[in-house]
Amino acid sequence: MAAGKKRRSNILIIIILIIAVGAVLAYLVLTGAGGLTGKTPAANQTEPTATPNIDLVDIVIASQSIKRGTLITSDMVTTIKYPRSQMAEGVFYGTIDEVVGQKAKYNIEPTVPLTQSMVMAEEGGSLASFDIPDGMTAFSIPVSPETSVSFAPQTGDHVMVVGCLLLTDIDLDFQTRLPNNTNTTYEPIITTNMSDEVLKTVLTSKGVINTLSIEPITAGSLNLVGRYELDQSTNQFIYVSASEAQRPRLVCQTIIQDAAILKVGMFTRDGSTQSSEATVTPAAAEPTPMVGTSFADYEGSVTLIVSPQDTLILNYLLLSGTKLSLALRSAGDGAEIVTDPVTLQYIMDQKNIFSPAKLPYGVEPRVDSLVYPGFNDYILIQP
Repeated sequence: MAAGKKRRSNILIIIILIIAVGAVLAYLVLTGAGGLTGKTPAANQTEPTATPNIDLVDIVIASQSIKRGTLITSDMVTTIKYPRSQMAEGVFYGTIDEVVGQKAKYNIEPTVPLTQSMVMAEEGGSLASFDIPDGMTAFSIPVSPETSVSFAPQTGDHVMVVGCLLLTDIDLDFQTRLPNNTNTTYEPIITTNMSDEVLKTVLTSKGVINTLSIEPITAGSLNLVGRYELDQSTNQFIYVSASEAQRPRLVCQTIIQDAAILKVGMFTRDGSTQSSEATVTPAAAEPTPMVGTSFADYEGSVTLIVSPQDTLILNYLLLSGTKLSLALRSAGDGAEIVTDPVTLQYIMDQKNIFSPAKLPYGVEPRVDSLVYPGFNDYILIQP
């Protein structure tokens, strides 16, 4: 009995070993490890694809930062390889010699490929024209700290242009300021040897029936057309005329709602936005005139990007003596602005200002103009 049990145990162990070996072989076959069994790899295993040959060409890139308006030299650029299939015809430069001597239209960062739209010939016009959108124009207006938000607006900001002008009444025919001057007319005293009948005949033949002479007024006098008014104290009509020339009336209104600033100050000769550093002149020596020097540091003007029609409007207003000022708009605010024209009557109505009543007393000394006191006026000087 013991021998039979031992034989069955050995058979069971052999069966387990056979199953284990079969499982190992099956795993090797499924994972493609056929080399261990002398078999070839599985038929569905893909072979590595060979890398195709790519046709490369040279293109020019910036090797350093190139400022706007700078003449490009050979040490500012270099070349790299670029796939020919991805290169548009006539866009990139292939050799360094093609870009040397050209002028950068914009600031170019390192490693940026140079295209024909980024550079121009040295004598190819102004750089500022490339910053003006199609259909728009650039127009400069004079400014001061009081009319330009203390020079706060800079290039790229958007501003509102306000105009204030004086209006007067004028004679429609004479096109002169009202009221008109008055003149004294009288019949002329003609000293002649001709009799009255002969003189009348001569004047009639010349088309002159009634001849009057006009005595012009003295220059600068106020011999103006007036009107009759009833004097309440005497119940008599009196003739009154103006005590001074007509006072013009002030009105202010928005001229341009939204205008972009192209440049603050003067443009340089080379078109760059940076001003050249002035040479320090010794105190004892006379200052040397700087021929062709840029005045970009002078902020006496602002160049705006406006429509052609607004350009004509601004030009007319400047020539007519209108005072223009700028108001800085919020960054990113492109909303339409609607304003009402402002006159003295508008301010009186909107701000609830009343004309002071006429009183039998007044302040002393008499005040005819408003002047803010200076700082020294507030300091009490002790003896």
